[in-house]
Amino acid sequence: MGNIFIYGGCVTRDTYEHLVGHTLLEYVARQSLISANSPATKMLGAGELASPFQSRSLNGDVDSVLFSKVRSRSSEVDLVLVDLLSERLGVFALPDKTYITHSVELKKSGRLGDLKPPLVKFGTDKHFHLWRRGMLKFARVLESRGLLEKTLVFDTPWAEFTDSGEEVPLFRNISAVEAGLLYVRYYSFIEELGIRVVRLPVELAISTESHKWGVAPYHYIESAYLWMRDRVYENV
Repeated sequence: MGNIFIYGGCVTRDTYEHLVGHTLLEYVARQSLISANSPATKMLGAGELASPFQSRSLNGDVDSVLFSKVRSRSSEVDLVLVDLLSERLGVFALPDKTYITHSVELKKSGRLGDLKPPLVKFGTDKHFHLWRRGMLKFARVLESRGLLEKTLVFDTPWAEFTDSGEEVPLFRNISAVEAGLLYVRYYSFIEELGIRVVRLPVELAISTESHKWGVAPYHYIESAYLWMRDRVYENV
């Protein structure tokens, strides 16, 4: 049995659903490391979302809560489980020199109001260099709390096809092949910091209509989650 801190998206969260006898301490979602490493912005207006989870995720992104949550829960954590899915969203550069994740929740909330901030797209040099600063800070926070060796990052290739042979729709016009190429330097940098990265075998990177959230490049067949579950069991 172990206490799990998840930072990422549905890749790690769906994997957690397959774990037996473990406790989910925290789930920080829809928050790019660029936003996490940015001061909390005061520029956004009020806005409500129907889903409590979506509201928590958006408020956490606005308030840049990742590092504070790691510090506050560090004594309880047995494993920090990470994926980089939120980075695909890119970030908005706000006029107060802060950043916020370009999430569906942000759009739905209307909290940008009349602001039309520039988008820093995933995979661009600017995005990578901003993310790199955030990753360095994240690693320092993890190390200061004795969690660096307790951190596991999943590198999950995006699915091009479903288990029935259908093509998977693109995410914001990014193909699975392009996403794989864009992610390479992100995962390489994490490994340079001495953090464990495990890569989902490409033969398991298949989507399926039976996934509870439907077909998407990062919604996988059951055997993919069982493979990731076993990697968690090996490390907790």
